[in-house]
Amino acid sequence: MTYGIILCAALLVACGASNEPEVHEPSVSLSQGDLQQLKQPRAVEEAMRDPRLRARALLAQSKYTEALRAFEEARQQHPESGEILVGLGRTHLALGDVERAGQLYEMAVALEPNNPSLQVGLGIFHLKFNRYGEAETAFRTALGMDSTYAAARRNLAAVYSKGGRLADAAREYERALSLQPNDMNTRFNLGLVRNHLGQYEQAKKLLNEVVAENPRHARALYALGEALLNEGKEADARGYFEQTLEVDTTYAQAHVQIARLDMRANDLAAAAQRLRRTILIEPGIAESFRLLGQIYLRQGRESAGEKSLEAYEKVKSFEKEIDYFRERLRADPDDGEAHYNLGFIYGRLGFTGVALPHYVRAVTINPSHVQALNNMGNIYFRTGYLDQAAAAYEQILNNDGEHVPAMTLLAQVYLSQQRPQEAISALKKAISLDDTWGAAHQGLAQAYKQVGEVALSEEHRNRALQLKGESQ
Repeated sequence: MTYGIILCAALLVACGASNEPEVHEPSVSLSQGDLQQLKQPRAVEEAMRDPRLRARALLAQSKYTEALRAFEEARQQHPESGEILVGLGRTHLALGDVERAGQLYEMAVALEPNNPSLQVGLGIFHLKFNRYGEAETAFRTALGMDSTYAAARRNLAAVYSKGGRLADAAREYERALSLQPNDMNTRFNLGLVRNHLGQYEQAKKLLNEVVAENPRHARALYALGEALLNEGKEADARGYFEQTLEVDTTYAQAHVQIARLDMRANDLAAAAQRLRRTILIEPGIAESFRLLGQIYLRQGRESAGEKSLEAYEKVKSFEKEIDYFRERLRADPDDGEAHYNLGFIYGRLGFTGVALPHYVRAVTINPSHVQALNNMGNIYFRTGYLDQAAAAYEQILNNDGEHVPAMTLLAQVYLSQQRPQEAISALKKAISLDDTWGAAHQGLAQAYKQVGEVALSEEHRNRALQLKGESQ
């Protein structure tokens, strides 16, 4: 049975370093017929006149704002298409509007209630946000329509695995594998589940099959190392963790495992060096700080040890959230809200160097993401990259010409660049829009002082103090 073009390889279940099976968001991609059409001479221009093809192509290129317009145009021409509604939902999800995305997925299913691919898309949407009950219902509905639908089996297994129902997950992965024996992603996830169940021989067999097909499969190599470690075979486990790092030097969990083994061998210097490297790569793993703190204490470095253990407690309080958003990104690297939220958490923890790339990625995905632009600009400003900070605030104003906080922040950049007249212009406009914005009055006090307008500087300083007093 063919379910149209809504489901493709993006529906395969993948898994990250946390050993939690994950799902990719459904994508609306070009079908084989569409691709063949686009290979024909003189066909590209004609095909792009069809908003459905244009929208799919834009979505595949992660051009979400343009894709949104194309899907809306396609919806007007094809109001009975559930596929187009899913495309709209996927696009709204990338742009951060989760509520609207959910509505569109539900509308697609209501429009075509007998289309199992739409049920799977809805289930994956729910699973993305750990709504296990809703996801299970959707996948079971799809299987009620077609019990041989492998994508529904795989994703139902993911629901069970994420919910801790490992025996049920193994059963569903086995069924999915019987439907598609050559699917390495299913084999990989089944290997992980077997590992969690303590069935190490079965797990290793499955994972070795994955590595045989793809020797650079870092997550399978790491999982093999874990299986061997659980069996007490530390030397063999270390070999797999080292192979993992040969494939991906940033695989933080592999660094942590090797550091543990170094500590057991009493090679504290090597372990400490590896843990410090791990923290630079991924500061969201609390265990790195705990182990490093233990090493410092064993070395008699009490102050450093206490600081590291304090950092452990701080990171530990956010670790579940970090894992959740990192998992979402492994399933969908274009999850703009996951990038933003990771940036926000890392920023709160003081890891601005790690936060910044996530904000940049969120803005790349959604150029009108005000919070990401604001926080990105603030990091640039605090670290002295004034031109980049100004560009971030200006991008907010390009999307919203009356955004008073961005005007005020941009003026602060101008003041730091010794451009007081431009700062005054921006701040006067901000106050004309909102006279109660204290930061704008504070900025004007500073700007007028720079140009020697003492009376005006004092006037705005007093106004800022007045507003501060009223807010307390």
